[in-house]
Amino acid sequence: MSRDRVSGLFWLAVALFAAAQGLALKLGSLHRPGPGFFPFWGGVVLGLLSIVLVVRSPAGNAPGGARLRPDNARPVVAVGAVLGYLLLLEVLGFVAVTFLFLLLLLRLERRSWTFSAASAGAGAVGCYVLFQLWLKTQLPTGPLGF
Repeated sequence: MSRDRVSGLFWLAVALFAAAQGLALKLGSLHRPGPGFFPFWGGVVLGLLSIVLVVRSPAGNAPGGARLRPDNARPVVAVGAVLGYLLLLEVLGFVAVTFLFLLLLLRLERRSWTFSAASAGAGAVGCYVLFQLWLKTQLPTGPLGF
């Protein structure tokens, strides 16, 4: 099965879930949208686009069709990194988890350790300055207090 077809089916499932959750809330009207208005219509648009992707994708056994390779685990590692980010955010704090998350993503892109560490550090500190110091939002603090 082609990558486009697999991703189209995945996003179709996400779209159906979003539309169903939007329907569970009040939709409202165009002039007075309710809390389910944007999730529902976002799901509808995403569903239509994913259907187009599934229909227009090449067949898996067609010559030149993209195939899934089991040795390409980078997307799975990226999804695991997002889940790890969510689980560790309260435990380790925003700065530490953001640093580790960015470091992992940059290493997945096969950047050097020096570049990855410097970029992840700059990104984590930059996000901290932006959200905590400038915008005054509350971010989870870790054992070190930041």
